[in-house]
Amino acid sequence: MDEVLLQPLDQLKTLLHNSNAFYLGHINNVGNYAYLNQYFIDRYGKLYDSMIDMPADIPTHPDDIAACLATNQKCMDEPEKCFPLTIRKINGEGYVITHWDYKAYRTADGSIDGVIGIGYDITEFESRKEHISFLTATIRDVALKQSHLIRKPLANIVGLVSMLEDMSDDDGIQSIVQMLKASTQELNDEFEGFLISDEPVKKELSPSAKLNML
Repeated sequence: MDEVLLQPLDQLKTLLHNSNAFYLGHINNVGNYAYLNQYFIDRYGKLYDSMIDMPADIPTHPDDIAACLATNQKCMDEPEKCFPLTIRKINGEGYVITHWDYKAYRTADGSIDGVIGIGYDITEFESRKEHISFLTATIRDVALKQSHLIRKPLANIVGLVSMLEDMSDDDGIQSIVQMLKASTQELNDEFEGFLISDEPVKKELSPSAKLNML
């Protein structure tokens, strides 16, 4: 997110104005909304005629305002850095837990005019730990599905190599067989290292697999 927030605000508007997943906002030096993308307005603007020029603390949970002010001060103190913040926003039906990354906003002449922030909803996650667990599980699932595209033919190759080893005593063929076995085991080890697992111990690919995944 840091690299994204380094982009000029006009470019961020082009990128995220019509986003249906990310919020984009600019809060000026007096603490009012100077810009909001449509996604934010659609989610939190139902109670107001207009959110532009509205104090940014109005749709924010009262208990989170102190954290907002502290993060704003961090942005002012270190304008080249981004700072994360989890806050609750009012949507007319209750509070939505949102995560934001904020950075000081520099105008064309180099002066600072408040902060810009990119955010998204995390209400369905009760805690940061649960959020991380969800992301880890998602990545693991994707990795397993993608690796299966390689593991199935790899297991078949292991089986074929094992059959070839049993079928011939020719020294030349046996030499090739050993190289193939070493290569397939190396490839298997690479996949074991790539996959995210709850059990960090590597599992050896059994030569007895012999086409068991066909």
